[in-house]
Amino acid sequence: MKRPLATISVDVDPVDLHLMGYGFKGLPADPLAMARALPRLLDLFARCGVRATLFVVGRDAQAHGDILRAAVGTGHEIASHTSTHPMRFAGLTEKRKRRELVESKAELEQASGAQVVGFRAPNFDMASRVLPLLAEAGYRYDASAYPTPVLLASRAVLAMKSAHPPSVLAMKPWPFTWKRQPYDWTARGVTIREFPLAVTPGLRLPVYHTLRYFTNERRFLQQLDQFVARGEQFSYCLHAVDALGASEDHVDVRLGKHPGMDRRLDAKLALLETSLRAIAARFDVRPYREQLD
Repeated sequence: MKRPLATISVDVDPVDLHLMGYGFKGLPADPLAMARALPRLLDLFARCGVRATLFVVGRDAQAHGDILRAAVGTGHEIASHTSTHPMRFAGLTEKRKRRELVESKAELEQASGAQVVGFRAPNFDMASRVLPLLAEAGYRYDASAYPTPVLLASRAVLAMKSAHPPSVLAMKPWPFTWKRQPYDWTARGVTIREFPLAVTPGLRLPVYHTLRYFTNERRFLQQLDQFVARGEQFSYCLHAVDALGASEDHVDVRLGKHPGMDRRLDAKLALLETSLRAIAARFDVRPYREQLD
């Protein structure tokens, strides 16, 4: 029987930009996500036999071109996560949004040597008015859809943890779409393929690695099997910090409130490997780019 498609995606957010989400500003660029987490993830992907889509912040591309080229060389896709990872992407001026899209694409292509056709907005903060800018900049798909009411709850939790709650509360609280499966998103005369993150039908619970820390093995496997039984595509998202250890990598202590940062590195990597192997056993795992055609 033909297996449903799946994509493993990684938001390669540096530690300093995670902390920006918690309200801390003016921090120096932190190299841990690119220099330590990403090589670990590439090794893990190789062991599990999966190729992923890596959403990378353009700011970090030039200094880490070697690891990006290594990722491309082993079949992974490099996609844009903006140039500077602004908290409120959809609320930026049109000029600033265009710059984030155009500059990140150029930065990533130059550093990786591969064409960039995909985009994910920071914090899933996307709106239909961005579509013409995506198409104009040369993107063919977006992967910012998070079609779950949990988005509102996650905004509220982040605001409570943040040193500057208004910056979080200013983001759009509701998903821009409730569609669960990939679709052609047409708005303002432009069509872009949209790849939503995996959520269950009914309650629309996200199947997302941040929540994997709180989901037992039996329940996680049930969720995967239900996607397979329905013949649905599955999009599983994780963050580069899921491959960092707070003490092992001397991560800024202010990130301790982030899910998973209270666990030992070996335990985090073991959970991630178990999760990826379960997905690879059930789905045909491919980067988003390969699903466009």
